[in-house]
Amino acid sequence: METLRFLFTTSFYPPYHLGGDANHVKYLASELASRGHEVHVLHSLDAYRVKRRGNPKPLHTDGVITHPIETHLSFSAYAAYLVGGSPPVERRFSALVNEINPDVVHHHNISLLGYNILAKRSNYLNLYTAHDYWLICPQNNLLHRGTRICQGENCMLCPIWFRRPPQLWRYTNAFKRAVQSIDILVAVSDYQKKRISKSLGIESVALPNFVPKPPGKIGTSAFSNFFLFGGLLEGYRGILDLIEVYVKMQEETKANLVIMGNGSLKEKLRAIVKANELEGRVSLLGWVSDDFRYRLLRDANALIISSIWPETSSLIAMESMSVGTPVIASNQGALPEIVGKLDNRLIYNSPDELRQIVLAFDKRAYSRKSTKTVYEKFFSPAVYLERYLTLIESERDRRTVCMGIPTGQKWPLRSPIGLKEGRGWRVSTKNR
Repeated sequence: METLRFLFTTSFYPPYHLGGDANHVKYLASELASRGHEVHVLHSLDAYRVKRRGNPKPLHTDGVITHPIETHLSFSAYAAYLVGGSPPVERRFSALVNEINPDVVHHHNISLLGYNILAKRSNYLNLYTAHDYWLICPQNNLLHRGTRICQGENCMLCPIWFRRPPQLWRYTNAFKRAVQSIDILVAVSDYQKKRISKSLGIESVALPNFVPKPPGKIGTSAFSNFFLFGGLLEGYRGILDLIEVYVKMQEETKANLVIMGNGSLKEKLRAIVKANELEGRVSLLGWVSDDFRYRLLRDANALIISSIWPETSSLIAMESMSVGTPVIASNQGALPEIVGKLDNRLIYNSPDELRQIVLAFDKRAYSRKSTKTVYEKFFSPAVYLERYLTLIESERDRRTVCMGIPTGQKWPLRSPIGLKEGRGWRVSTKNR
């Protein structure tokens, strides 16, 4: 396949990020760059500063060219939420399209960039990956008032429940037209594909995420005989349900519980641990380094994902499998699609079922080799990149045929600098 120019758009990009969707963008950008493709990423420092304070140290870009958005008082992020877009972001995006002349524009989490950048500025292939439910849910997580999976009721009132202004732009024709301009809508699970297609009435393609291969050498964590939780310490992650289950069965198991991650529930969890005298049994580690995360994943009996929201695509579940550690997960969203590839018996529907699985769990029943095989077969970079690039090439081929473009040339037909010449685009057949 010829090398291509990519322009990614994302609200968050490491190290200016909050969670898994941004990690996936970096993984994909780095993998494409390592294969010789030219990759640019437009991301928002404003979005990060709205959510977090401080400036983390920049990470190595791995050949990826980044273009940060930064405005006074983080104006662009607030505007994107309130009115669906901001002039600074739109101007920067349009300028980059003209400057880079991308073959593919791939939008990711653009919740704090604005929907306006979905509208095409030139003749590129327009992709959007739905890392969450932002297209159909103002809360992004498809939870009604944060407690149960939403079936589409009272979407305008839901933000008010969380003391946020409603997003009236969601009900405009401009938003609908922008969504319709997406050439390929990528869902990261079959569950998400069905929900988005049902709500928007448009087709999407299911393409599960991936995670990089783990480090070649992983040290020990100094923990033994423990189950692991990793993620934001927020209600929708089900961490309170998990700690309650552990409190009830503490006398029935010798296994400990290790929790890595930060969030608004951290102090409440500390209080629960102290009240039940579990300081020696439950460890709250906060955020950990990538190296230590892999150590914990490798040494754990199993990773537990206790989410009550319909997960889209759990990267930490894939990371766990990549080091040979099985995953126990709630029957929510895409989790059964991931964990079911290893063993459906590790999926639970209630706190009591979780308790039974943990008490009966025997790690010896899951060899590292068999668990790693699931990762290699479904969630490795090579598998994802083959599917991703094939999807792009197939769409370009289809449009080339439909538009009657002569042999030896391929859609899109653009000038090397993205400017119009005469009455149409100048043809460039250069293999970049």
